[in-house]
Parts: sequence; structure tokens; C-alpha cells
Amino acid sequence: MNRVRRSVLLLVLTVAVVLGVALPANALFSESVSPATATVVGTATVAGPTNVRVETSCTTTTTVIKRTYDSATNAQVGYQETRTTATATSNVESDSTVRTDNSPVAGQYTITRTIKDTYLYATARWKGSSSRGVTGYEMTAFLNGGFVQPIGTASATATSYSDGYDASVVDLGARLSMVTLTSYGWTAPGNMSNVVTC
Repeated sequence: MNRVRRSVLLLVLTVAVVLGVALPANALFSESVSPATATVVGTATVAGPTNVRVETSCTTTTTVIKRTYDSATNAQVGYQETRTTATATSNVESDSTVRTDNSPVAGQYTITRTIKDTYLYATARWKGSSSRGVTGYEMTAFLNGGFVQPIGTASATATSYSDGYDASVVDLGARLSMVTLTSYGWTAPGNMSNVVTC
């Protein structure tokens, strides 16, 4: 077989092999495939506790710390601390310091620090959720701007709960409720209290 015939035969075989492999590959790319469809396996809802009722009160604790120093050496020569608590009608948060010279006697001075802090106490009562898998109820403050502040957790069988939190939440438009907790992670609040005040 001469060189020209061999070259032609090799060219024909090469074209046949290439076309034979390429055609099925092009067919695969041109196949239409149905999109995958989602299967709904089930839906569920969680019910919040019902008939939620919340009672609140506030107390302000005033702590007065007096430190007495020798005016000549600045060495501390006396210390006194008192603490009183009273019912509050508003949130009071303050911390102030005053120096009094020649007190309690000449040659001494006293630094008096006065700290006032108000605490909110809340008691909630409710009827339990009818949902499955309830693991407890969480007292929660719902604040302005969509912020949520958990306060404490009651058991799954509880229908009342008492706890407290710093009364600064009353300045943030807080509403309190009990939130249903479940074993599968879903939650739901009950009805909200009015805006909490002291």
C-alpha cells in the first residue's frame, strides 16, 4: 500500500472514531432533565400558652458607702456601709460620690458614695400549651426595636413563675410573656402583657 493510500485510510478511520465518540456526547448534553421537586414531609405549629397574666412590682435598693480618711496622710481611718430597700414607682439607676472635708472631725474627710439600683419583680400565670413535646416555658421581655430578653425558665408542667430583672427594661417599652419551649426547637409566645411599669 503506497504512502498516499495509507494516509487517506488513516484519515478516514480517524474521522470515524472522532465522530463515533462525539455524537453520543453531544446527545447527552442536549437531553432535557426534569427539575427536582421538593417533597413536603409534614407541617406543624406550636401553640403559645394561653390566658397569660403578669403582675409586676419594683424595689429600689440604696447603698451608701462612707470612707473616712486622715487629711494629712490620706490613710483610710473609717468605713461604713448601709443598705436600704423601698418600693419604687419608677426605675432609678444612679451612682454618685461626694467629698466632705473636716468630717466627721477636723483633720479628716469623708468620701460618700451613694448607689441606687431598681429591680423589677414579675409573676406570671398561664394555661399550658396544647402542643406536643413541650419542655418548658420561658419568661421573656419583648422590648422596643424587636429586641428579646429571656428572664428565666419554668418547667413543662408549671402554670406560674416568678423572677426578676434589672428595672431598666421598663424604660425600653418591655412587654412580658411566657414562651412555649419544645423538644424539637420550635417556640411560641403567649399573649403579651401591657407595657411593664413599676
